Amino acid sequence: MLTSSYRLNGVTKLTEEKKFTPRKPSKLTTIRNLSADTSGPVRIMGIVVDASPGLAVVQDIYDDDVKKAGKIQVSVEGSLEMKKRYLFIGEVTEKTVDGGKELRLNASIAHDIDTLDVALYKEVQDMEEKVTRTMSG
Repeated sequence: MLTSSYRLNGVTKLTEEKKFTPRKPSKLTTIRNLSADTSGPVRIMGIVVDASPGLAVVQDIYDDDVKKAGKIQVSVEGSLEMKKRYLFIGEVTEKTVDGGKELRLNASIAHDIDTLDVALYKEVQDMEEKVTRTMSG
């Protein structure tokens, strides 16, 4: 924790400044690559296939194999629109249900990406990865 001081009416006052630990960046992944062991924030891109206030079922749109694209329940603040595409950032949790356990994404951000060209986005991500590998040796 950091401290600083200032003078007020001839008296030196000490103040404490809060220490903030930086958040880990979210990693872009597909739903089928998520597991209970997934740690830290993740980013997924999906289309809403079922929605109710505070909860939605989302199917992956970033996965290359559409037939194997995963689905996950996403907890959100508010409501999401059916058939709209969103980028979600959140933490993966495991919830116990009648038939066992299921993964859920607790989204802190749900951003509408209906106008995003996903193929171009993938191309840019691949290019960024190549540049990063080349620069790091």
